[in-house]
Amino acid sequence: MDKKIFQVYLAKADVPNNDAYATLDLPASPWELWDAIEKVRLKDGEELYVEIEDYYDFSCLAPHLSGLDITLMELNNLAAHLSELDELQQIGFNGLLQIAVERKRWENAGILTVQDMRDLSVSADCCHVADVTDDAQLGRFYAENDFVPEVNGLPNELFEMLDFAKLGKKMRIEEGGVYTGNDYVVQSRNLRTAPPCQKGLPQKPDYLFRLMLGLHPDIGDDRTVTLILPAAEAELLDAQEQLGVEGWEGVTVIDYDGIIPYAAEFTDLPMELEEFNAFTKAARDIPRSEVPKLKALLEQFEVRDIETALFLTEHLADYVLTPDLSSPQETAIDHLRFMTDDHSAELLLSHVNLYAYGCDLIKEDNATLSPYGLLHRADYQPMLSPMQETQKMEMKMK
Repeated sequence: MDKKIFQVYLAKADVPNNDAYATLDLPASPWELWDAIEKVRLKDGEELYVEIEDYYDFSCLAPHLSGLDITLMELNNLAAHLSELDELQQIGFNGLLQIAVERKRWENAGILTVQDMRDLSVSADCCHVADVTDDAQLGRFYAENDFVPEVNGLPNELFEMLDFAKLGKKMRIEEGGVYTGNDYVVQSRNLRTAPPCQKGLPQKPDYLFRLMLGLHPDIGDDRTVTLILPAAEAELLDAQEQLGVEGWEGVTVIDYDGIIPYAAEFTDLPMELEEFNAFTKAARDIPRSEVPKLKALLEQFEVRDIETALFLTEHLADYVLTPDLSSPQETAIDHLRFMTDDHSAELLLSHVNLYAYGCDLIKEDNATLSPYGLLHRADYQPMLSPMQETQKMEMKMK
């Protein structure tokens, strides 16, 4: 899903002292959605706040989506449809959007709904697009292409005397067409209805890692194969056989999704597929509750190689992650409640600079607020990167 349609900001709605949030480009894969929800740390009964921060090439939707009651899943579904449009279809979508807005205005039918926009996203080819920018060009285009029978066969001198602007305006009004900057769009057939999509949070996928492979575009072969990882060696060999290759030369990654969404970024896939397969096995074998800690460590140390990622899977017990803490204020409140009873802690809250107190506690514990919660070493020593840890051990041995 390389084409970005929206960038969204996600957080809990109306939760004081909470700084948990996520930014996410849509369309997003199932595990990317769950990773964002995990960063927000949304619990049952809590409301997810969704704000679109960037519309990329679809700024035409900003006036219609801004303030609209739309769920993350509906927005992701809309983005998925829009990501499939080619350049001409995107022009068609922009035009059909304008036509729909004008039609709503004429009919006094209110604003565009989520379903309206989803219907438009799957109907971008239900129109004609002409490379004209005003009524004069439109009139000439129609006259020259035999769309106006009354002027067919006119001598060239008489043809050039036609009021093309008047003709173009007449045609535009009659057929309800619109200009979209450098193009003219007119609806040519009824719009399709987008299939239903869920509004609630997505179900977790039944795979941990999924990889779709294909051959390099220069080869001119559209064969693909999907691997669910970790995979047995026989499955990797079978994938090569299906693609007609020996080894991974000439093979490219078409799509990736995994419980650790950015894992593919620190691996040279598919050339390091065997090593990546070993990492997915290690990730599978750790308790599911430990996965957020692994993700926090991968981000904390900015891991960019598979060896370090594997090293961290073997040393998770050296670290502690507290997902419930997302801010210095929450850290301070948690510590006050640990030191005294809840009633006494509540009395203290209004008399304490929670932010400053929390920052001091975090510094004292050599901790950091990761996107997944408060992270620190189990022994409260400074968090060194795996490479620094190795260097430290080597110095002690000398």
